[in-house]
Amino acid sequence: MANAGLYASTANLAANLQRALDSRAVIDQAKGILMARHGVSAEAAFDLLSRRSQATQRKVRDIAAELVDEVQRGGSSTRA
Repeated sequence: MANAGLYASTANLAANLQRALDSRAVIDQAKGILMARHGVSAEAAFDLLSRRSQATQRKVRDIAAELVDEVQRGGSSTRA
């Protein structure tokens, strides 16, 4: 029983870590898009994402994913 609990806990931790890595990747991609579009630093690009997140009451990763999806579809909006 103890091993089953440990396994479940470890599997949950691994899944959470994978989601965090996926979120980081999409945020880094969005930062790169904003850096190219606006000629800003990585820090400034993250600040743009963060401000949009706060203004819209949405998570940074969701804002980033939307931006990356838009670029992949060929869109060129200047929104952060």
